[in-house]
Amino acid sequence: MYTIIGLGNPGSEYKNTRHNVAWILVDKAFSDIEFEKNKYVNSLVARANIGEGILFVKPETFMNDSGSVISLLQKQYEIDLEKLVVVQDDIDLPLGTIRISYDRGSGGHNGIKSIIEHYGGKNFIRVRVGVAITDEGGKLRKPDVMGNFSESESEALAILTPHFYKVIETIVVEGKEKAMNLYNQ
Repeated sequence: MYTIIGLGNPGSEYKNTRHNVAWILVDKAFSDIEFEKNKYVNSLVARANIGEGILFVKPETFMNDSGSVISLLQKQYEIDLEKLVVVQDDIDLPLGTIRISYDRGSGGHNGIKSIIEHYGGKNFIRVRVGVAITDEGGKLRKPDVMGNFSESESEALAILTPHFYKVIETIVVEGKEKAMNLYNQ
């Protein structure tokens, strides 16, 4: 079974922020699954029957402490760390871009730093979702990750949703190498 951890911050005030793009896309792409609170792992969890199965996790810690759920997930669900996928926002990629990586550093992302620290390594799959703004001149601007998406940006995320679904499905069914070859163009 794959475990997909979507990084974000709990609370309605963060619901539409760039830092919560993972939660936004998981909720849209997998709208047929129902998350339930699991107090033991301090997360919202749901299952999906794709491939050998997926355990979706939305930690209810704040971003900087996202990794604290790893050991709890291992105890309760006996997760396979070789099949750990972390979905995150990436301020260095334009909005609407998805990149898959494996065995990479944090890139300065505090949620990823926490995962690496608690996981004890960096050999996990990352699905990085671009949240940066491209201005009229084509230059990439790094907005505040705690800022909300505009209406047009939210529409762009809605358009991205089926692509995000296919990325996750490919990782789970055909493996990370196939997904990277298909989608890291």
